[in-house]
Amino acid sequence: MDYTICVVEDERVSRTMIIELLKKMGITRIIASTNGQIALEKLQTQKADLIISDWHMPVMDGLEFFRAVKKEKAFQDTPFLMVTVEDSKEKVVEALKLGIRDYIVKPLSKDSFESKVKTLLKF
Repeated sequence: MDYTICVVEDERVSRTMIIELLKKMGITRIIASTNGQIALEKLQTQKADLIISDWHMPVMDGLEFFRAVKKEKAFQDTPFLMVTVEDSKEKVVEALKLGIRDYIVKPLSKDSFESKVKTLLKF
């Protein structure tokens, strides 16, 4: 696949798992970051077709990162998948109201993750 995916996850095990799932789907161009601030810096010089971000991270959490990304004209139409342990209905509604296109609760299931990524990338 000729897609570039930005993965923003502070937990090494989760970040590695997401990257491995993407590789198994044939996606090898991955921009990995441990928080939203680092990801924003990387996205200044690289374009991503999909952003997958954890919610709870140090420095800049997933919602702050989402808001910052959407201020950038180049990323206003880029799909954003929030990956988190946060499963309260209020938090899900908050994320969706902000414009996050999709949401998946950890622990990730391979099938659900692949389905959401394929839908967001339209392949």
